[in-house]
Amino acid sequence: MMHAQRPTWCEIDLSAIRHNLATLGDMVGPKVGVFVCVKGDASGCGDIEVARTAEQAGAAGAAFGNLDRAMAARQAGVRLPILLYPTCLPDTAPALEAHNLMPTLSTLEDVAAWSSHAKSLKVFLKLDGGGFRAGALPHHAPAVARAIADSNTLELAGAYGHPMASYGPVDPVYTDAQVNSCIDALKRIEAAGIDVPVRMVSSSAIILSHPDADLNAVDPGRLAIGQSFPAVPGRERVWRHALVGLRSHLVMVKSLDDIGDVMPAPFLPRRPGMKIGLVPYGWSDGYPRKIPENATALLHGRRVRLLGPTHSELLRVDLTDVPEAAIGDEVVFLGRQGNDEIGLEELAVQWKVGVSDLYGAIGKSVRRHYLR
Repeated sequence: MMHAQRPTWCEIDLSAIRHNLATLGDMVGPKVGVFVCVKGDASGCGDIEVARTAEQAGAAGAAFGNLDRAMAARQAGVRLPILLYPTCLPDTAPALEAHNLMPTLSTLEDVAAWSSHAKSLKVFLKLDGGGFRAGALPHHAPAVARAIADSNTLELAGAYGHPMASYGPVDPVYTDAQVNSCIDALKRIEAAGIDVPVRMVSSSAIILSHPDADLNAVDPGRLAIGQSFPAVPGRERVWRHALVGLRSHLVMVKSLDDIGDVMPAPFLPRRPGMKIGLVPYGWSDGYPRKIPENATALLHGRRVRLLGPTHSELLRVDLTDVPEAAIGDEVVFLGRQGNDEIGLEELAVQWKVGVSDLYGAIGKSVRRHYLR
């Protein structure tokens, strides 16, 4: 695959996302809507393309963390309901109304500010179960919900909580307490006679660990792209990774067999008959600044060493064992070539990071090629 662009790209498998969404739908059942979280550019998979795929798969909505990206999704033709996490100001209300976007409110002050800028705007109330970010604490939630319901310019579209279940050490007692507090807040709101059309507290980790918290909607993000979490009995499933490839091409091939009078580089162990190549991918693209020990890629279906140091947009490849290598040959950092394959788990070990870190490091830095 050659492009009239920088010859480095990652591959995102949309069929994996469709599989994961179908698996989620079967798990939670037809009465539970799925709002797919695409914040962080869908963890590098591309928020618009993931939202479009979710819409085609019958998702109930999408949740964006960036107003600019949500507006771009609308301009790209995404029509499903869009929830905005709390990252925009009340004076953007006219733009949200024009693009049919639903912001997040947390406090009475939020309600007053958004009411003064809006004409007719659906909003979500966020619930704080102990994460102490945005959100109304349970004993404050009914008053904030009542203020939204009484507003002449706002309409309560739903309420959601985000228990912090995947930040740092996992504490089941703390997670359980957050989930229970969010559910308690919803019960208090409904006991006050306020209708909450969409009720959700389950992100990816909570879906797999707390089936009782499905309510009538869930908002997974990482599960949709194949990043799994510990599951309780009955919720074990097979999830497929959406990030399946990272590929480039040799842009230079050079012999170092005879370097003349030039001083040998102390960082480059030379070999008899040595030949190197350059690949346009480096630390500014997310590759580790210190090249990992035993870092390899695939070339002609064979393992080749990557040689340090890592440069901003270039990596050296040891071509000595593949003397037939030529400019334009494909180099695979992630994916299959011939009979060999470098998977996400192996690449994560090479880079000394978690698999979830690879998504952002790779997907946000290079062009994406979507496999449909």
